[in-house]
Amino acid sequence: GGPAAAAGVSEGGAAVRPLEPRPPVVTFPEKKQRMQLSVEEALYLAKEAGIWTTREVQLQIVRSPPFSPREKPFLLENFFEVADTDDRSRDADSDDDDPHQFDNEAADVSAEADPAIHGAIQKYFRPDLPPKFWHRGEEWLTTAEGKGTRKRATAHAVVTRGSGLFKVNGEQDMFSRWPLIYNRLDVCQPFKLTGTAGVFDVFVNVKGGGDGGQAGATRLAVARALFEANPACHDRLQQGFCLLEDTRQKMSKMPGKQGARSRYAWTKR
Repeated sequence: GGPAAAAGVSEGGAAVRPLEPRPPVVTFPEKKQRMQLSVEEALYLAKEAGIWTTREVQLQIVRSPPFSPREKPFLLENFFEVADTDDRSRDADSDDDDPHQFDNEAADVSAEADPAIHGAIQKYFRPDLPPKFWHRGEEWLTTAEGKGTRKRATAHAVVTRGSGLFKVNGEQDMFSRWPLIYNRLDVCQPFKLTGTAGVFDVFVNVKGGGDGGQAGATRLAVARALFEANPACHDRLQQGFCLLEDTRQKMSKMPGKQGARSRYAWTKR
């Protein structure tokens, strides 16, 4: 209790740490004393916590960063700004003397849409829809199928996005299945009319009939598959009557006759 203790030195000569005031005890505020946040502060804290409203997510394009698999699985970017970039540059170059300029722009916006926007919306907000791709400004299904008949032949065709592969009844090639060129032209006519040559892989199963009947049935099946993939190509397919089903059949042989109409040769004796 002497002057040494007051100086922070014990009787044995060792230094003694001076007494420090205790820190105040932190307690959570009661329910009645909780702070009141403004709307702006609440929205800011929600964004910092990664909480987004449905409206905000719908106004954003969701894209996955391929460079960092450990980060969050998506990034948010305003796709309206991305889509309007080309429109702004095009409007800057256009003249303002046309009185119908705004009407033409409204018609173009309604007729043409940005594939990036529709692709992102379909991928992340409508995953139940079948996958699609864009070709020559049109949207096509990646997989479609169709059935066709011609005479006594039937065909089932499945088209998938590819590089123009064509297989008949497993691994048989088109050239070995239809040696005659006009049969191959009938089969390939739907692709020529729609401009999808080399875009789809085709797998066909045919049975019954002959080469001509099977070629006609395959032509109808492929045309129906392309029409299912993109209904907008209906008029182009109809230009070559590819969607017209030919229901004509060969009349069967009649009993007592040599064929359907012809009779046996009559002899007097």
